[in-house]
Amino acid sequence: MTSTMRKLPLLGVALAVTVVATVAIKAQLAPAHLPKPVYAKSVAYKDGEWKWADAKKGTVKGTVNFSTRRPQQPIVIYLVRQGEDGKPGEQGVYDAPAEIEVSQSGGKFEPSFAVLVRKQKVKFLNDEEKEISHNVYFLGDIEADLGIFDQGESREHDFEEAGEVSVHCSIHKRMDAKFYVAPSPAFALLEADASTFEIKNVPAGKYTLHTWQKQKRFKDFETTVEVTDGGTTSVTVEMAR
Repeated sequence: MTSTMRKLPLLGVALAVTVVATVAIKAQLAPAHLPKPVYAKSVAYKDGEWKWADAKKGTVKGTVNFSTRRPQQPIVIYLVRQGEDGKPGEQGVYDAPAEIEVSQSGGKFEPSFAVLVRKQKVKFLNDEEKEISHNVYFLGDIEADLGIFDQGESREHDFEEAGEVSVHCSIHKRMDAKFYVAPSPAFALLEADASTFEIKNVPAGKYTLHTWQKQKRFKDFETTVEVTDGGTTSVTVEMAR
């Protein structure tokens, strides 16, 4: 066997080591957080001029039936006011709920889930005890990047449109949260294994009732309901696979 032939296996080993080292270096240089996008269909609703405070109001309540065992995840029941053509109309002028604060202490969003109302403001606090920086950005049709901010700083964001929001930090891999922005205050949140809901103080009129699931296991449900002055409208929501 010639010396050249004896060197060939050694060259193969050296090449393999070089490839492994190159892959390792590229892995170190890769972005720290590349979450899978969660795309949602955000909607911009018109307010119009009529005010919730001046409207006659009623109640919508109901029962939610499931075709099979449901996951222990929140479900949102919300109403969208219809126009004369049956399509989404003017939702009215209302006072947005108070600003909520989201902590980032310990490298996690708290709360990690919340139902907001369109036009509501959220303040993200970097309230870490140590000098740790954070970032906040949203994926989906509701997109924004609030930049990187240091310990003791905060960022605010007004959610002007309705829909699902996937929240992430580009610095910390497992730092995630999820919000749902309802079109108006006319919504109910079903926690865990709850199966009944009630939405009070809904301005009288015709609405489309919708569902949203944090963990989607069923087809979303939709039906038309009419709210009357001082009345209670009952509805059964069927969640089927």
